[in-house]
Amino acid sequence: MPRGGRPRLIFAAAGAALTALALPRAGLWLFGWCALAPLFLAADRAEDGWGAAAAGFWAGFAYHAVVLHWIYATCRFARIPVPVAVLALAALAAALAVQWAAVAWLGRLLSRGASPAARPWIWAVAWTALAAAAGRWTPRLAVDTLAYTQWPNLALIQAGAWGGPYLLGFALVLVNAGLAEAAVAAPGSRRRASSGLSAGVLLGAALWALGARQLSRRPSDPGPTALVEILQPDVDQYRKWDGDAAAQILAGFDELLARPSARRPALVVWPETAIPYYQPRALAAPEAAKWARLDGAAQLVGIVTAPQPGAPAANAVQFVRPDGSVGGLYLKRELVPFGEYVPFRGLVPRVVVERWLKELDAMGDLRPGAPDQPLLDTAFGPTAVTICYEAMFPRWARRDAARGAALIVNVTNDGWYKDTWGPYQHFQANVFRAVENRSTVVRSGNTGISAVIDPWGVVTARLGLGERGRLDAEVPLKDQFPGRSLYARLGDWFGTLCGGLTLALLAARLRKTA
Repeated sequence: MPRGGRPRLIFAAAGAALTALALPRAGLWLFGWCALAPLFLAADRAEDGWGAAAAGFWAGFAYHAVVLHWIYATCRFARIPVPVAVLALAALAAALAVQWAAVAWLGRLLSRGASPAARPWIWAVAWTALAAAAGRWTPRLAVDTLAYTQWPNLALIQAGAWGGPYLLGFALVLVNAGLAEAAVAAPGSRRRASSGLSAGVLLGAALWALGARQLSRRPSDPGPTALVEILQPDVDQYRKWDGDAAAQILAGFDELLARPSARRPALVVWPETAIPYYQPRALAAPEAAKWARLDGAAQLVGIVTAPQPGAPAANAVQFVRPDGSVGGLYLKRELVPFGEYVPFRGLVPRVVVERWLKELDAMGDLRPGAPDQPLLDTAFGPTAVTICYEAMFPRWARRDAARGAALIVNVTNDGWYKDTWGPYQHFQANVFRAVENRSTVVRSGNTGISAVIDPWGVVTARLGLGERGRLDAEVPLKDQFPGRSLYARLGDWFGTLCGGLTLALLAARLRKTA
């Protein structure tokens, strides 16, 4: 580890950038277990709290700049000038890095004077506490949920059903911080300094073994099934709201739905904002109502609701019954900054709004739906909906599963991002949501990835990115986990536990310095 302050910052940032390569699409998951060690070393050896915060900030900046580099590509697809696209990515990475700065500052404060054996545990507790707290109250993209680095390891992901995403993240931080301690330990104290590393490895191994055992119990025969038709029209996002293209888009849906099917579907799922015009909330989208009556099948269709007195426009999913009537409506709860609303609109220069946010400005800010909305009654039991990147946030699916959702439908439109890392990151988050709640997830994406994911995180049907088609998938009617998971029932108990321990450590530190 370099001794100077600046080299340590560079080393911490480089390690965090390598950690980012663990996420889709690169998938170098092993970096999740080791590449954050330079950050903990840099924070531990900083001269003061500001030095530790600087290490955390630059590590967080590097991590998010790599993970979210597709934001730059998205801006360029929308013909935003290069300097503005670079600034957008840099500003986003900097904003998300603030949490990492806070973690580094807090971790250094709490671990000062602690033994080398205790420091890795303190880091793991502090990181988990702040990550869990931030998941509740900060506007963020949630790509720094460390459990996501282990997405190819299905056995490890099973830990989410017990402790949510933060249990596996705790193990990852414990190993990384343990590596940091072992790397600088004096020869005579190396065994004691390595105890945190050993504990982290044992915890990771135990989670893997328990997860593998859970996977071995997955039944080979899921019982009776019903057909779900998942539409993936592959509409060019940059033509989607062109009025001249609306008829062609709707004709494309007709062609997909008219394709022969082995049997009548129980549910048809359309992607996010499938209908290319404003749709009144109380009236069924005509195209969905038509096919509901023709097939005798319920439809879940993505719409943008029309503004009306007391109810502004919203990104929504309409549930259309087999008779063509409206059976329910879901309004998106987690809106995309600068995609569905302009944060601090009054502070954004008007020239920026008029040149690059013109469509959003004309539409007006969308409004989020209520945290708890009625579940939908489908053939698969109580059904919840998430829209687009809501799937990145564990709390929404868990909230719905706790209310009894056996099926979670995620509709999305990742056409904005084309063939970048973004659609793969969004898709993989749904695997975590399925496992965490022990619910089946059905996903429909405009350009993909559309799929069915079972409660063990196994993808049982899939239509790849950029493919146009209709995915006909058999989905079990039997709920394999009627009691849902421990995480769904108890909520984020592990994050809360770490939060309590962090407050206790902070109180002890304040008493010591008083």
